[in-house]
Amino acid sequence: MSNLQKRSTEVYLVGDELETVRCNSVQNYALRVQTPVDDSLMGESTTRFQGKPESLVGVIRDTAARARLVRNPAFNFSAAYPAPATAAPIRDKQISEAELDDLIAYAFQIRDFRQKHLARFPLNSMELFFEEYDYTIRNHRGLETSAPSTRVVCDYVLTSPDNRHEIMGIKKRRILGDLKLEEQLAEDAAVLGDLEAAVLPPTGEFPVVLAGDALDSLFDFFVAQLDGHALFNRYSIFQKGDMVVREGKEPLAISSDAAIPGGMRSYAFDDLGFEARTVALVADSRVENFLIDGRYADLLKLPRTSALMNIRVACGATPYADFLGEGVLELSKFSTFQPNTISGAFSGEIRLGYLHKNGKKIPIKGGSVSGSTQTAFAAAFKSKEAVQRAAYYGPKGVFFERLTVAGT
Repeated sequence: MSNLQKRSTEVYLVGDELETVRCNSVQNYALRVQTPVDDSLMGESTTRFQGKPESLVGVIRDTAARARLVRNPAFNFSAAYPAPATAAPIRDKQISEAELDDLIAYAFQIRDFRQKHLARFPLNSMELFFEEYDYTIRNHRGLETSAPSTRVVCDYVLTSPDNRHEIMGIKKRRILGDLKLEEQLAEDAAVLGDLEAAVLPPTGEFPVVLAGDALDSLFDFFVAQLDGHALFNRYSIFQKGDMVVREGKEPLAISSDAAIPGGMRSYAFDDLGFEARTVALVADSRVENFLIDGRYADLLKLPRTSALMNIRVACGATPYADFLGEGVLELSKFSTFQPNTISGAFSGEIRLGYLHKNGKKIPIKGGSVSGSTQTAFAAAFKSKEAVQRAAYYGPKGVFFERLTVAGT
């Protein structure tokens, strides 16, 4: 049984005017029931509800009845384990102890910054959420574990001076100081200004730097291939000790990190209550471990490591600025960028980038960039500088010697 208590304080601005305020508190429950079939199979069903049901006994009975209609490979729930001595900071008192007036004052602070420094760029709307969570899981094996956390969410629309372009942004952080909303709006205003003059990129194979939005999913192929799901369903192409990139020009190191301060996937446990751990997945470009959560550890009869947490990638030795030489395409904003976790092929629709040519930085938009993950990383270099995004900590950008760009 899991219980997610959520308290949310919300402020909504339209233009520069306060439109709506909300304060709400909800209790979300999830009851997961297993019913035995035989030594290798079980029934399984989950019922989700809010508040107190008319009959908890009835909910359990109905969930068990549905579970008996299912035949899934059997696994066991987590046994009890000692609470960790330390945990990643994922709770911010500025959020958890904030009153409605505090949130309104913060919203007006952002509004006033925009009016003073970005007056040419209308903030059509902005919705701010200060959220506090308390998540608890209990089971029949004696497990009872819980963790408090916070989250601040900003959903906004910033428009260009000519009203032809807009940025619809959603930014989420656990720590208010990490939101850096004023810095984000200034960056978005610069993007909108460049979009007014942007042209289509050239077509062909070019040196490309991927940064910004691309970092959130750039390493997904490696992570998905090194997951227990891939092992169990036999689509992983890797075994322990395999090279993930052959003859790479720079070593690759990737880990799943449960302890990044403020990371959006920093947790003490996963959704079944199994303890979350930091796991080195790739070291010196070789497979070090797989992500095997409690469920897949049972199914595969392998030692448990952890469910997926934040992605941490080791930086390289090259300053980011050194990547931006003649003829390089620097791409940071995408409408879509999602590598195929089976084949490794990726393609991203370019929302904004820059062509560095003849000493100039030419804004580009439209078209796409594509490649194959393993081939591309064989001729890739990671920046010396690191950035932290919602669930990523690693190089600010990755330089690829050759990727395919489709533009003009």
